[in-house]
Amino acid sequence: MLRTKFEGKEMILRIKTNLNLYSLDEDIIYNSLSESLQDIYYMDSFALQVADYLIVGETQQSAYPLITVQNIVPRKNIVTV
Repeated sequence: MLRTKFEGKEMILRIKTNLNLYSLDEDIIYNSLSESLQDIYYMDSFALQVADYLIVGETQQSAYPLITVQNIVPRKNIVTV
């Protein structure tokens, strides 16, 4: 879990427990989320491409906004149509 600030508000970034991180470590995930806050902060759910993975998560607005990584999907499991 990482506490940070965005637009003057305190918020929490977290990774769901027991999630397979593959070759990504928590620092890479938190840094990627922090760099993308301008976009994902206002979305209900998001998919963020980081290297050969999609980081899938959700944003909950409350007294302390919460961004949670729900899943990490490797490129080999992504199907495009």
